[in-house]
Amino acid sequence: MKKTIQKIYILGTSGSGKTFLANKLARELKIKPIDLDDIYWIKKYTKKRDKKIMKKRLKKLTKRKSWIIEGVYGSWIKEAIKKADLVIWLDPPFRILSWRIFMRYLKKRDSTLKDTLNLIKYAGKYKKETYSASYKSHKALLKEHKINFISIKNKKQLNEFLKDFLK
Repeated sequence: MKKTIQKIYILGTSGSGKTFLANKLARELKIKPIDLDDIYWIKKYTKKRDKKIMKKRLKKLTKRKSWIIEGVYGSWIKEAIKKADLVIWLDPPFRILSWRIFMRYLKKRDSTLKDTLNLIKYAGKYKKETYSASYKSHKALLKEHKINFISIKNKKQLNEFLKDFLK
């Protein structure tokens, strides 16, 4: 399957495993992964880029022959998702998300405890609320544009996907 797939978009909230999966696929497929955080932020998590610049950068990246993009941002990601050969939606339960986010904090210590708790809170709101980067808005986007996607909810499904995809 991997030979026909050149453009992959990985969707999911914080702690869902987007970066892990993007890096794993990137190594196997020899494609540099694109983290939307690097497009969205001028200075990570403190200063945002202008939306026009974000869109322009993303548009340029999606013109490549192959790419792996991971990120969960709002409506400006629509064009990238529409161009993807494969959309993978990582959707683990909240208890797993919160555990992963907290463990990331303990391992990396690259943010404050307060920021980490806010990220856990944000991950908890992902399925419950409607905003441009919420579960409901992403589901509507995929449905509106009739985009086929794979939903992965746990480690077993992830391992089965990787086994089948990387044959």
